[in-house]
Amino acid sequence: MRKVLLIVLAVLFLLPFTVYADQKQDKQAIFDELSAYVDTDPATMANVVFSLGDAYSRANKIDKAITLYEKASSILSSNEDFLNRLGNLYNQKMDYAKAVAVYQKLTVLKPDNTWYYQMLSNSLSMGGDKEKAASIWKDLVAKKPDDANILTQAANFYNNANDLDNAIALTEKVVKLDSKNTGYAQNLASLYMRAEKLDKAEAAYKAISESTKDQWMKDWASGELLNIYQKQNKLDDVAKQYEADLAKNPRNMSSYKILGEIYIRKGENDKAMGVFAKAAEAFPDDRAINNRLTDLYESNGKYAEAAAQLIKIIQMAPNEPYLLERLANIYDRGNKKDEAKGAWQSLAAKVTNDAGILSRYAEALNKWGDVDGALAQLKKAQAMDLNNMSYTLRTTDMLINAGKKEEAKVILGKLAVEAKEDWVKNEAKRRLDMISKAPETQPQAISAPPASPAAAPKPAVPAPVVSQPAPKPLVVEAKPEVKKAPGPVKKGIFGR
Repeated sequence: MRKVLLIVLAVLFLLPFTVYADQKQDKQAIFDELSAYVDTDPATMANVVFSLGDAYSRANKIDKAITLYEKASSILSSNEDFLNRLGNLYNQKMDYAKAVAVYQKLTVLKPDNTWYYQMLSNSLSMGGDKEKAASIWKDLVAKKPDDANILTQAANFYNNANDLDNAIALTEKVVKLDSKNTGYAQNLASLYMRAEKLDKAEAAYKAISESTKDQWMKDWASGELLNIYQKQNKLDDVAKQYEADLAKNPRNMSSYKILGEIYIRKGENDKAMGVFAKAAEAFPDDRAINNRLTDLYESNGKYAEAAAQLIKIIQMAPNEPYLLERLANIYDRGNKKDEAKGAWQSLAAKVTNDAGILSRYAEALNKWGDVDGALAQLKKAQAMDLNNMSYTLRTTDMLINAGKKEEAKVILGKLAVEAKEDWVKNEAKRRLDMISKAPETQPQAISAPPASPAAAPKPAVPAPVVSQPAPKPLVVEAKPEVKKAPGPVKKGIFGR
């Protein structure tokens, strides 16, 4: 019996080692099978290498990532992704000589891929060999003088190297190759500007404005032309030219815009407002013109005119209720408190899920002396955004400034105990301490709480004034909305 017991114990003792040995054998068998499979289909190894390489990179273990891709590239020597990642890692390590070797290999493997030439040139430049970097593009341009993409990339290289003459010469060739591409034309005009070749830049921007059907592009080109005229001190002469043009053709939208902007730059805002007012009459549905006219009215203190113009925009864009907030602010600046309240009420009725709107509405009401109305809006805002206790803290500000310190103390006491965030608890305690130390005869003003992700800056609170009856909400009759597809924003490679 004892012998049987000893045998059982021995088997139990050796069992884990047997299991471990079996597991090790199974793992090795899998590795052997995978190795054999990789030999027949080497590309299957790539995903594993990428996963491991990405993990090393995220952990900032660049050396391990480099070693991994070096080994992988030795097995799959023509794998573009391995080599490209390896070249990038060498650049990160500032081992530019090795990066150059990698990208040279890639340009041989994929001679039609301009990206690899660009990376080769960049690696040479970062390694201090500017001449060889330039020779990469010289050779490419010589081999493919009619390839607009290569010429553009070469121009980009020279532009970054501050060799504007070569950059301009190449971009002029590109524009001749594809005269309808406004992106190329933009690049050329921008290069002329950078090189202070203002006459050529003027001609280039005029050509863009005349050839494009895109209004955004026309306006952009016009703005650049104004920059040129201002540099040349030609604004007076150009203004006369556009005045004459408009007298002959009063339906030229671009002329209105340019002339108006010229007057603004000259500081003649009354003339600018007159031009944009005529433009708005000629093109009543153009949003940009109406926006500009509204801005001019408001910035020049013509608040009644600004409000009237903004109401027209609201009628054009009934699905943009936030315009009502701007309308309320314009009315407020023009001392039209009842109209401002009406605009706020209309906005609050249209947008029912934005606590920020209610908070700003509350600030306006508090400014006008309607403390009860302001507190009601803050209560709604807090109920809408339970995680942002700044609305409740702002409520205590208003209560204290209104002389209702006991109500404020109740709220602050509850916050000091129940608030989830420590900064809110600490701020509530600080305010309670200030109330206790404040003279009884003075309403205690509270400073803003410390910066917090949830806290927002608060405007100064004026002394209360007598509340006025609430006005009726503003009702703006909406025109049928005509939707226009916006034109694509075209940008050149030089950042324009």
